[in-house]
Amino acid sequence: MRAWAILAIGGLCAGCGQVADAQGKLVETLRVKSAIADYEKAATPLDRCVKARLVAAAYTDAKDPAETAAWQAREKEDCGQARAAVQFAPLKEAPKP
Repeated sequence: MRAWAILAIGGLCAGCGQVADAQGKLVETLRVKSAIADYEKAATPLDRCVKARLVAAAYTDAKDPAETAAWQAREKEDCGQARAAVQFAPLKEAPKP
């Protein structure tokens, strides 16, 4: 009887690792999709720069090196555009006393 109980518990726990892996994959997928949705809503070059970095980080956590590299390249481009936008922004004159 005790042996059967141990086998039953062992059988139930055998699938636990697979379930945990599937749940982890689901969380990573949702995190990536959420980060991409946030990137697509970005309105300014600086916001796109930051959001691209968050997408790259989500892909890094999901252990997807190809997508990580692609988003890091996009981040570099978006951050370059953000720097250019800031450098060429017209300066406001200081108020005269």
